[in-house]
Amino acid sequence: MRWNGAPSRSHPRSDHLVKHLAWHGVNAFVLAVKREGWTVGEALAATAMEMNVGLLVMGGYGHSRLREIVLGGATRHMLNHQTDFPVLLAH
Repeated sequence: MRWNGAPSRSHPRSDHLVKHLAWHGVNAFVLAVKREGWTVGEALAATAMEMNVGLLVMGGYGHSRLREIVLGGATRHMLNHQTDFPVLLAH
């Protein structure tokens, strides 16, 4: 399991985003996910499933084909694989 149920230490900008969302009534937190040999997309989808999320909101970005082959592409993974939760992509 990649998620231990507790929010993680985060980057100051992430903390700012969480505070901004809280001001709008959104209960959000920052979570560092361990990849454990998976691609970023696989780890993201698996963690969202474990957490039983109601909605995954993420940025949608593309990279060079070579970079995505080597590092994987979270956006491409989420677009090409069916999930049990809705995904909102924004660019």
